[in-house]
Amino acid sequence: MSFSVSQSLQELYLDCRSELEAVLFARLRCRETAADLSQEAFVRLCRSEDLSKVGNLRAYLFRTAQNLLYDHYRSQSVRNATIADWPEPDLPDAPDLRCAETVALSEQALDSLIGSLAELPPLCQRIFYLNRFEGMKQREIAEQLGISVRTVEDNIKRALLHCAKSLAQP
Repeated sequence: MSFSVSQSLQELYLDCRSELEAVLFARLRCRETAADLSQEAFVRLCRSEDLSKVGNLRAYLFRTAQNLLYDHYRSQSVRNATIADWPEPDLPDAPDLRCAETVALSEQALDSLIGSLAELPPLCQRIFYLNRFEGMKQREIAEQLGISVRTVEDNIKRALLHCAKSLAQP
């Protein structure tokens, strides 16, 4: 990145950051998410390899932020759909967790769950692991693996549904 482009981005940041966050906040009603999306838009702009063809950096920045906002809405939609698809567990009366039978059944369910996860494609397993065990957000996983956020969301949903079906089987 040349000095002039870097300087332009710095000026753009100083001029537009507050306005961009205000626009995003007006739509989201969440200051933290608005700040996150604003920051992500600037990061993407800074990571762009060639901004020389962009005529209006400010408009480009706001368009990038708007696209990130749409991604955020899609992500929320998938998350809500995933939660809605998750079957309600049939909870029996509180079992005695101290008995050997309960421990054996729990270990059997855990083995079944591990086997179920092993049946998934490697990419799906990796995405599920990063999300559920490493605590990474969908966007972070997508960037790390070089795939779309939509692919990450679809694979997480696939893994959760597969596990739920596996646990529901006798």
